[in-house]
Amino acid sequence: MSLPVSIRDWNRVGDADFIYATWMSSFCSSGYARAVPKPIYNLSQRGRIDKILERENLFCHIACHPETPELIYGYIVGEAPATIHYIYVKGAYRKLGIGKALAHALNWNEPIIYTHKSPHIWVEAKIKDGKAFNKCLYDPYWFERSA
Repeated sequence: MSLPVSIRDWNRVGDADFIYATWMSSFCSSGYARAVPKPIYNLSQRGRIDKILERENLFCHIACHPETPELIYGYIVGEAPATIHYIYVKGAYRKLGIGKALAHALNWNEPIIYTHKSPHIWVEAKIKDGKAFNKCLYDPYWFERSA
């Protein structure tokens, strides 16, 4: 299936609710957050996302339909020079190369640090196999050290 995809920068006002809702709900079901009691997770993860989205070197790229930019397929949140905080693709659009397209749009050659593992581990595997990043390092504590 060929899907028309455009990559755009996020709109803080129009896209923030979608990013919060999907990041919170999808990461909650990951093996990395599943055991955290819901009230603790909701408070702590929301606060962490708040701080990430306020960072100076933040980027958030949205994969969307080229003619209907509000039709979001997924997104990548990170910061320069080489940190990815989260990659998310809607279930209906997974395994269509959208996560890989978001990663390739970065065009980085240096080692990449990522701070949140996706509950859909194939996203990271595809990005690595697709050689979007030569070296990836999972470091869930990077944010605390860099804040």
